[in-house]
Amino acid sequence: MLGDTAIAIHPDDPRYNHLHGKFAIHPFNGRKLPIVCDVTLVDPKFGTGAVKITPAHDLNDFEFKECHNCESNIIKSINIFTDDGKINSNGGSEFAGMPRFEAREAVIESLQKKGLYRGAKGNEMRLGICSRTNDVVEPLSKPQWYVKYNSMERQALTNDVVEPLSKPQWCVKCNSMARQALDAVEDKKIEIIPKQWLENIRDWCVSRQLWRGHRVPA
Repeated sequence: MLGDTAIAIHPDDPRYNHLHGKFAIHPFNGRKLPIVCDVTLVDPKFGTGAVKITPAHDLNDFEFKECHNCESNIIKSINIFTDDGKINSNGGSEFAGMPRFEAREAVIESLQKKGLYRGAKGNEMRLGICSRTNDVVEPLSKPQWYVKYNSMERQALTNDVVEPLSKPQWCVKCNSMARQALDAVEDKKIEIIPKQWLENIRDWCVSRQLWRGHRVPA
């Protein structure tokens, strides 16, 4: 919750029609949370029908941010964890320095004191577990090295002029290598079935976060 930067609702949910395009205020840091309509992520029949968005620590929420930030950079990505699993300064002075599971209990207690707590309900979910330590894995955004070839893929499909988009990442450009492969497709020297193989291709991440002492899988 400390890293939430938006709230998603279904556009056809009558309970929230009056909130389209509005903002909510984060109870701990005063951050303005845009209320965004989305038909993919939100099931109006599940729970409250309102989904909190935490792009820095959830893969689906990150995709949501990327999709809805096409026209405006309204949804932020805010990391609230240190590398050793504690809350950093972005999580607020009340919780900074706490281990993540202790912070969860502290958040509930604080919400109760503020009169904002509405109860808890069990919910089945997939949870990533480390195979070595059996600890819960937290998604965490880090700088990466990428092989960039999305623009060449778009040119192969449409022959349009592609406008480059700035991304805060390290990229290895392999234009000539990708171009040769895509030229072969355009010239009908080879055929790729299905055609969708060339669509929605993303930059290839070639870096990894491995702690010192990681065993070689051999």
